[in-house]
Amino acid sequence: MRTATSASSSVTPNEVNSEPTCYCGLQSPILMAKTKKNAGRRFHGCAKFDSPSCCNFFMWVDPKIPNHVRDMIVDLLERNQTLSESSQSRGDGVEVSSLLAEMKSQKAKNRRLKEELAQVKKGKMLYQSAFILCICYIAVLVIYNVKVGRKFLSLP
Repeated sequence: MRTATSASSSVTPNEVNSEPTCYCGLQSPILMAKTKKNAGRRFHGCAKFDSPSCCNFFMWVDPKIPNHVRDMIVDLLERNQTLSESSQSRGDGVEVSSLLAEMKSQKAKNRRLKEELAQVKKGKMLYQSAFILCICYIAVLVIYNVKVGRKFLSLP
């Protein structure tokens, strides 16, 4: 709903926030240009842009980027690519999937060790209880024998 005047036009908030539809009739996603000429500049493209049935819909979202900003973005993209390639060529790049698998393995090992520790603690408590019971039994025998007048563990 644009209102045209001789000097300017206005746009309603709904027109700014709504995504246009491509020629396929689907909502057009906002994509980012990766070419040197328009690096980092956002645009609306066909919803099927990776498909052979792409309708080639195209509409800029961002205004043209000044050359010095574009050059800076291109430089940063190139540095990022160079760093990525150098870490792969040195062989020190660790894959996330292998780290996740190792973490999962370590968590399983940790869980097993915790279960084993719980079993060891139960066994320890059982032995402690048996030891205390034996000490109490010996104490009762000594006290009973002293009261009865017998000598307990006396030498001849």
